[in-house]
Amino acid sequence: MLTTAVLLTLVSVMLARSVLQEWTTVTAAQRGLQTMELAFQAIRIAEKASFERGPTNAILGDADQPDPAKRQRLMDARNASDAAFATALQSLAGTTRAPHEAAAKQIARARDQLTQARQEVDRVAKLTLAERTAGTGRTTKIPIEQLFGVIDTTLEAVTLLSTDAERAYPELSLSLAGARLAAELREYAGRVGSKFTAAVAAQAPLGDEERRDIPILIGRIEQLRKMIEVQTHANPAAARVASAIDGMEGHYFAIGLPFIADMTAEGLVRGSYGVDTAQFAARYVPEMASIVTLRDTLFDVAREDAAASYAQARHDLAVDAAIGLTVLTIETGVFVLLRRQVLRPLLANTRAVVKIAEGKLDTPLLPTTRKDEIGDMQNAIAALKKTSQAKQLLEVERENLIEQLKYASSTDFMTGLLNRREFAQRAEQQMALARRQDWSVSLILFDIDHFKAINDQYGHLSGDMTLLKIAGIARHEFRVTDNLARYGGEEFIALLVDSKQEAAVLLAERVRAAIASKPFVAVNGQPFCVTASFGLATAKAREIHDMDAFFQLADHALYQAKTGGRNQVSTGDTLVADSQFA
Repeated sequence: MLTTAVLLTLVSVMLARSVLQEWTTVTAAQRGLQTMELAFQAIRIAEKASFERGPTNAILGDADQPDPAKRQRLMDARNASDAAFATALQSLAGTTRAPHEAAAKQIARARDQLTQARQEVDRVAKLTLAERTAGTGRTTKIPIEQLFGVIDTTLEAVTLLSTDAERAYPELSLSLAGARLAAELREYAGRVGSKFTAAVAAQAPLGDEERRDIPILIGRIEQLRKMIEVQTHANPAAARVASAIDGMEGHYFAIGLPFIADMTAEGLVRGSYGVDTAQFAARYVPEMASIVTLRDTLFDVAREDAAASYAQARHDLAVDAAIGLTVLTIETGVFVLLRRQVLRPLLANTRAVVKIAEGKLDTPLLPTTRKDEIGDMQNAIAALKKTSQAKQLLEVERENLIEQLKYASSTDFMTGLLNRREFAQRAEQQMALARRQDWSVSLILFDIDHFKAINDQYGHLSGDMTLLKIAGIARHEFRVTDNLARYGGEEFIALLVDSKQEAAVLLAERVRAAIASKPFVAVNGQPFCVTASFGLATAKAREIHDMDAFFQLADHALYQAKTGGRNQVSTGDTLVADSQFA
């Protein structure tokens, strides 16, 4: 009897453990589904706050006599933003989970930022159009930049919530990450449009800041476009997602972005845009709706899959509980008679379940040959083992995907060199080391001479091939320890630590000569020559207190090389002739 009681207890514990695991799965699924809804509410905040910039731009570019219709559109947009904030904060109120509390703080902070930004918008809107567009139009840029900050803070909350949801549903990480990327793409699309506010309001050419920022923003938009393609490639709801992607390609990338390109071309030359800020927004903003549609589609796919998982978990819990009760009842009545057929395989299966729960997925299982409850248990354990192995594989794939995304976020997608953001982060680390070692550092800035002419004469594909070839030459010539990156457009940059000016000049000249000596061939087979101009600045690391000022020295030197005839290396006031290194 003691043995029977012990064995019955073991059976009961095993069944209780199985039910508890399923119960844990159900509660985790319910929590994850709730967190996904909260993440979507945070995304809606970012959407509404981003949409608010459209009528804000129209107000900031309005004439001295305000247009009541424009003011009403702005008030409607603000009310929509406020409603989105109120809904999210109400849903997060009273939460005790750390990710939810952190997200609530970020959203509350974003709401405060939005209040400050609106106050600045209203202040600037009261100025005359001449006062708003005076100089570089900085007066109108300040409130727009403050609105940018609202989105950045809100997206941090989105990341906190969606990451928490992914813990409950690792298999949905692709859809959730894709939705986050689409939300970010919508924001960058809005930002590139906002860069035209001051110039369109004044009907003046783009300023230096806009000339610099617009290509960077468009580059980020294209990068996000590629990343979304990667995220959605293996999506199980391929037809729906593909349709949404086609919609985005057909509207934003076929109409909206080319419109930006036309406005940029006009802004670089004359500044006569043919539209005011409100008309600009009316033509551009509707095309961004296709990005929101893609975002919502990806989120709907994730939500539906999560709901199905939650329903399946509840079903599994009910099934396991029913099976457990049935098995326990049968075991109580017939345990002695079935000791040999039941007890021994039951103990073996119990050990297998424990080992699988401990992560020992190579545990051998008994062959499933019986057609009774023990056979069902063996099938269930085999399914559990298979599911655990699949989850383990999924985790490995997820880690690989994260590594790929990290690489994509730090690398220029065309040339394979570091991008501007990664260069800045590594430069900060290198400068800290150089200051400790009291090294000299050199900054080399170079770009392709007459690159626009290459694009115009041989086509943009030939221009892209030129960038790739020059990136390869630079990668070959520079040291492995040099911080080499594509800085933007046809411009490249390299930071050399423990490098004096003479050595840096020799290296720059070697790269320059390598570029000038290499043959280039257009896509039509026509050969052409390419040269590059180099600007160089060198200083003791401990004497560099402002990297922007150090960059300006190299930029000034590059300017000297350009004005001095191109295809040469300049250290500022000194141009390095070819014969010095012959």
